[in-house]
Amino acid sequence: MRHVRKWLLERFLPAWAKDSVYRENRALRDKLERQERDIRELNAYIDGLETALRSVRRIVIQNGAKP
Repeated sequence: MRHVRKWLLERFLPAWAKDSVYRENRALRDKLERQERDIRELNAYIDGLETALRSVRRIVIQNGAKP
């Protein structure tokens, strides 16, 4: 399928349109890469918070009162 799309672009699009499509695709790939990097950072942050919350000592206060 990729070969058919590439053939259509090269065969029927004028040079300026082809350059425009390639430039837009490059910009979209860059944006996607930045968003994936942000998601990885946020997931690492979430994992760190979960680990920190699990490692906090549980404090039980006993005041001697009977229920």
